[in-house]
Amino acid sequence: MKIKVSLITNLEDINAESVNDYEINKKLFEVNKFEAKKGQMFFLADSDDADWSTLIVGTDGCDSEYDFVNLGAKIGKKIGKDSDIKLFQNSKDLDLYSIEFGLEISTYSFDEFKSEKSTDINFKVIDSEYSDEIKNKIHSIFWVRDMVNYPALTKSPEFFQEMVEGLIDGLDINLTVFDEKWILENNMGGVAGVAQGSDRSPKFLVGEYNPNAKKQVALIGKGVLFDSGGLSLKSPSGMETMKSDMAGAATAWGIIALAAKQEIDIGLKVYTPIVENMPSGSAIRPGDVLKMRNGKTIEVMNTDAEGRLIMADALAYASESSPDIICDVATLTGAAYVALGVEIGAVFSNNNRTLDNFLNSNSECFENYHSLPLEQSYKSLIKSNIADMKNTGGRFGGAITAALLLEEFVNDIDWVHLDIAGPGRSRSNNAIYSEGGTGFGVVGFYNFLDDQSKN
Repeated sequence: MKIKVSLITNLEDINAESVNDYEINKKLFEVNKFEAKKGQMFFLADSDDADWSTLIVGTDGCDSEYDFVNLGAKIGKKIGKDSDIKLFQNSKDLDLYSIEFGLEISTYSFDEFKSEKSTDINFKVIDSEYSDEIKNKIHSIFWVRDMVNYPALTKSPEFFQEMVEGLIDGLDINLTVFDEKWILENNMGGVAGVAQGSDRSPKFLVGEYNPNAKKQVALIGKGVLFDSGGLSLKSPSGMETMKSDMAGAATAWGIIALAAKQEIDIGLKVYTPIVENMPSGSAIRPGDVLKMRNGKTIEVMNTDAEGRLIMADALAYASESSPDIICDVATLTGAAYVALGVEIGAVFSNNNRTLDNFLNSNSECFENYHSLPLEQSYKSLIKSNIADMKNTGGRFGGAITAALLLEEFVNDIDWVHLDIAGPGRSRSNNAIYSEGGTGFGVVGFYNFLDDQSKN
């Protein structure tokens, strides 16, 4: 199928020069009540000898990158089949990159476990300047979505490792896989403690790209493949989506794969502890004390606050290499989306300049980010009587107290913490996101890393 997409911002742009067979089709503009508003679209009647169909699309009111990505995704849904596409703009202010990105992101589907498979949709945008970069981004995002959407029965630590190996095959990324014995020998009490309730042994995956670059960044991703809550057991409904609690780890691998494909001039080292949090006779108990990689101790008040335990070990281990910046991404707290809703990523940092750099690099991004305060006075809420700290700080300010705990393990290195408990999973279907994994954070961290590589 060949489709010309005519992007119309002003009604005066509709004339015989901009619209083929204008006299034949002008009545359709009236019938469809076309006012050039964003999202309005319809196909023109094709002449018998036409090789290309024409889709008329309104763009008036598209003001942000999100608007243009969403418009592109709606165009993709409207077309809905393999197509060669030409984009024609009648205004110089249109963001064609984001429209093309939206076209590509609209093609996602996950039918691995359906008896009837959907047909893959492929779009080719003719004369595009951006297709390779966009396809690289989309590949990482779709890989993250797939990993989140796989059920926990399938998604064992071994399966996660195999999928990572497939993702980075042929890329300049060195993968090292550590087993449970190594985790114990290296004093990772958080990783070992959370994992000990499951029959599936933990893994610790490390990936390294461009180790000789001038600036080095560490990125930690939370990899809880299934979170039952442990002995602090979640409700049945609370467990229904807990296969997604490894979105941070998947995101970290999606980011490093994208960085390598784009060959950005920055060193990136990814650390992902991979565990299950399950109840059993061997599971950690409320009141237990775990000794972490850096020697600090945590009293476990709630076994369902497990992500920060494995992240603490990974942060401490990563900080030993003294990177210029240390980052992490995790579906960490429900409190983050209570504060910001389910579409905004919560960003924390121990350095205002680094925080501003992250937010500024994403000021126009279709992904939405907002900072939350790293309020130091709240550290009293995680003070323990018998250990250096405890893993929960009460009902209020939960995203902040979780971040404050993680801060204890970054060794005063510039640090960015991203909580994606809200936007890491879509609760419904729309043009950009189908229900399930979103891949949120891949583009945001890529923008940040690309910006850092130039400074």
